[in-house]
Amino acid sequence: MKFISRSEALNNESLSENLSLVQETVVDEIPEAVRDPQKDEEIIPTQPNNKKWIWSWMGIVVLVGVVILGLQVQSNLNQVNASSSQTETDSIKVASSADTETPIIEPEKNPLADLPYSQIAEIELAYIVADSDIRLQINAAKKFQEMLYAARNDGINLVALRGFQSKSDLEALVSNTNTINSNYTENFSPLSYGEYITGYAVDIGDKNVPETYQNVAFENTAAFQWLKNNAAYFSFEMIPVDDEKGVGYEPWHWRYVGDRHSLETFYKNLPNIISEESELVRENQELSSGE
Repeated sequence: MKFISRSEALNNESLSENLSLVQETVVDEIPEAVRDPQKDEEIIPTQPNNKKWIWSWMGIVVLVGVVILGLQVQSNLNQVNASSSQTETDSIKVASSADTETPIIEPEKNPLADLPYSQIAEIELAYIVADSDIRLQINAAKKFQEMLYAARNDGINLVALRGFQSKSDLEALVSNTNTINSNYTENFSPLSYGEYITGYAVDIGDKNVPETYQNVAFENTAAFQWLKNNAAYFSFEMIPVDDEKGVGYEPWHWRYVGDRHSLETFYKNLPNIISEESELVRENQELSSGE
């Protein structure tokens, strides 16, 4: 067994210390760029980790910006939709208000306002008989009196039911339908009623059958048959039926057409629509003038 002396031990210890000092000195003198990373982990650079954090923050910022922008756009769209809805609601309210407004009721047109007839002057009227309040144009009144007497001689009792009426009287009659006899209301014609302002029109009845007054049933009376056969000789004719003008069949309604003015009154606008009675009246006038 080999024994080391104390002096050798001291020398060895001193040598170890010197080697340690040399190694430390050498390490301190080696530049950082050539140092072994495994031996000096504390000085490893951290730039890649910093870049990752930067990109992460940038991504978060961009995401937040997109979210804010989206919310702003959605808010604008909501405002536009709300404005459109309000506009539609207002339009509906206006339309509903217009629908519920009280309609303007136009006054009904007076059916006698545009009659082609002129009202006769009061001075040209005469009573058909002394005890009657019915008046006709002077010539018509004279001929009606003659016709009454001729009918009586044949046993027929003619009676005048209506003669001249002013336009205001007719307007009042038209506006109050309750005054129109119910048995001839359906035959009411503004045009036929308008003839009464001329003083030439007259309603005739059979005095022996009063229930047929101003009624279509008058055609079944003896008075009507007599008028059909003889009225033309006294220059009277029954009002012609005219469906286009709303003039119906009125066997009680007769009119005088014995002079130029009366013929022009009823036929000046209808030269080709002359009744058979009017032709007979003209023939009688020609015969009278020839004598």
